[in-house]
Parts: sequence; structure tokens; C-alpha cells
Amino acid sequence: MHPGGAKSWDLRIGTEAVIASIASRQDGRVTRAQLVAAGVTDREIAHRVATGSLRRLRRGLFAVSSHEGGVRGRIRAALLTVGEDAAASHLSAAGRYGIRGDPLVVDVTCPRWLPRRDGIRLHQRPLDADEIRIVDGLPLTSPARTLFDLGTVLGTDGHVKAANEAFVKRLITIEDLRAARVRYARRNGSSAFERLLAALDPEGREVRSPLETRLNAFLRARGFPPWESNVLLRIGGQTIRPDVLWRKERVIVEADGRNPHLSPLTFDSDRRRDRRLQVEGWQPVRVTSRDLSLRPDELEADLWALLRRSA
Repeated sequence: MHPGGAKSWDLRIGTEAVIASIASRQDGRVTRAQLVAAGVTDREIAHRVATGSLRRLRRGLFAVSSHEGGVRGRIRAALLTVGEDAAASHLSAAGRYGIRGDPLVVDVTCPRWLPRRDGIRLHQRPLDADEIRIVDGLPLTSPARTLFDLGTVLGTDGHVKAANEAFVKRLITIEDLRAARVRYARRNGSSAFERLLAALDPEGREVRSPLETRLNAFLRARGFPPWESNVLLRIGGQTIRPDVLWRKERVIVEADGRNPHLSPLTFDSDRRRDRRLQVEGWQPVRVTSRDLSLRPDELEADLWALLRRSA
């Protein structure tokens, strides 16, 4: 073999490895600037575009043909187009958190003004370090910031549903939302966020634990009829304060965040109370964190069955 041919072959192998290395970290997307910085020439880039191993997505941005596209690829391409100070936000961040479906257009927040780009919905806003989360390798706005931003693109019903899902998935707490209300008080979207907080708990229920917050969010998300929370109830000679109460159906639900080192006397007292409730014609139900995380559909079916039976 001609020495020049062998050298050319070795360089080509090296170029492919360089491109593959960059693409593997970026969901199959590479920029011209990254390739040039890694030593790939314009001629080599043009050759790979012509042969189809690089597919031009937009000016200065390519997809490697051996990688699949999909939602992650679209988000990665949008972030590479905008720059390192950008994060996926709004509906795109909500989709990655699993509290909304993924949109066709990628929402990106960046502190700089940029001209419009096809397939990208740009939002010019500063982002502090604590407002960004790296999720599966992608920079996203934090759950609280995402929920605030959703108020500018969703109606109240969709906004509340997304927030409920975030509670159920343990992405946020009510304290996170209250802190966001203060932090973003003067920004566009603050009125929608106030409506969200009001809609999450229209009766002003007192919620005493994070598990109760998740339970209330689960019941709202699954469309259960109105209930009472933490109201004093006199049953069988004792006064109790159920986490969730359907008075007419005589169903009581307790968020059972059971501590493994709980006093045996407390454990025994809870079980005695459940037995006394059943004697008085009430149906007590204890819901654990695992019920909400691992068996939500089963829990929903069981609660509906109890409510219908009681009715």
C-alpha cells in the first residue's frame, strides 16, 4: 500500500473517533465550532455531509447519522444552538420531568437576546445556578422555576395538573412553591402563580407533612370528589383528626409515613383506632409513600371502590 494512502486512512479513522466522541456526549449532535476545535477540517466536514454521515440540522449544527433523534436529540440540538448559558425550560422542562407531554417546539431560556430560530421557542431571562438542574445529562430549569414559567403558557387547569404531578413525583414541596412566589413576585407570570397556589388548596386545608401534601396532590390529580382535611371528628367517644375525610361516604384516609423506629405504643394506638372506626361504621385506609410511588393505579381503584360501596 502507498505510504500516503495508509496515512490518509489513519487520519480518517481518527476523525471518525473524534466526531463519535463528541456526539456520544451530546445525543448525537455536534457543532462546527466543536469539530474545528478538535482538529476536524472544513473539508472533512463537507465530505461527511456529502456522504450522509453528518446531517446538517441548521447552520453550524449537525447530527451524526448513527445516532437516533427523538425528544432528547431535539432538546440537545436547541441547547447547542443557543449556547452554554441556556437551559431547557417551560413545556420542554416539564416534559423531561414527566409532569407534561413533550412539546414539538423546544423551550429554551437564555439571559441573552437572540433572533428567532425554527423549532425553538426562546425566553430571555437570567438564570441563577440554583435554578438549573442537570437531569439525565440535560440542563433544565428547576421544578419550582419550571412551574412558575408554565403559568405563562398554560391555563389554570393545565397548570394545576402539572403541579399535582410534580407533588406526586416528589419534585417539589409546598414550601418550594411559597419560596418561588416570593422570589418571582414581580415577574411576568406572578398572577398565574398566585392562581395556582389558590387552586391547589381552595379550602385552605392545613397539611401537616410532606406525605400529606403528596396524598392531597394525588387525590386532586386523579379527580376524586371534594374531601375534608385535618378536621376534628368525634367518633365512638374519642376525638380524631383525619388527614383526609369523606364524611358522607364515611371513608377516612391517613398518610402513613411510618417511622421504622416508631414507639410500639403509638403503633398499637393507631391500630386500635382503626378497629374502633370500623366498629362505628367507618372505613379507615392507610396510605404509604410506596403506595403513591409504586402502586398509584391500584390505590386509585381501591379508593374509588370504597367510595362507591359506601355511597
